Amino acid sequence: MIENDRELFVRELRELHHIERELEDLQSDLAEAATDEELEDFFMAHSERMTEQLRRLEPIFDAIEADPAPVENPVLDGLQTDREDIVGDLQDPVLGDLIETELGRGIERLEITKLETLLALADRIGFPSEITDPLERTKTEAETGLERVQELTAA
Repeated sequence: MIENDRELFVRELRELHHIERELEDLQSDLAEAATDEELEDFFMAHSERMTEQLRRLEPIFDAIEADPAPVENPVLDGLQTDREDIVGDLQDPVLGDLIETELGRGIERLEITKLETLLALADRIGFPSEITDPLERTKTEAETGLERVQELTAA
């Protein structure tokens, strides 16, 4: 049971951390599936960024004295399942690039939403910059990632 802002913050942070861990592996799969070189490069770079973001999130758990026990995210699971169902039915592999960019946009939006919630809670709690700065940086990267994947979709 979540009884206060801090408990909700910890839960949301655990969920974001789990999302980032899942995405670290998924990005490589997406890069392999891409037929477009720019899209492949985007997903490979995104995989590296996920690793950096995980390194950035982990000290927050220490700072707030919380365990990073994973909390699964049903939205991410749904996005992945939808992608797998559609890709399995595609006859033209190039169409897969559109599905991969759709997943990329959904992932970035999910990250942004989680980070906005965490930052709002951090503000309410009054957490110091050692906690909010890494979240802000990660949010900025997710926003940049969303812009980039939208450009790739339009290309």
